[in-house]
Amino acid sequence: MVPKFKNRAACEGTDTDQWFSKDSGEYSNEPLLFRICRGCPARSECLDYALEYRVIGYWAGTTDRRRKELRRQLGIQAKSVIVEWEMGKKNA
Repeated sequence: MVPKFKNRAACEGTDTDQWFSKDSGEYSNEPLLFRICRGCPARSECLDYALEYRVIGYWAGTTDRRRKELRRQLGIQAKSVIVEWEMGKKNA
């Protein structure tokens, strides 16, 4: 499932690899990613999506760990990014 934001995301057209951590959940380029996200017109839509779904990577200026903490504080149960019917098709 690819999110469609009403506003154009500032990260569109950037190297997607930089938005995903290889191992540790740490981002060596986090200051750059944060600056891109900070001025993004789609930031609130992106954060809503990233909190609602169990996404990985750096979204709306947040890491996986930060979103997990926010979900806990806000009482949000994240949904799977893979829609249930798609999972059923793969198992068929």
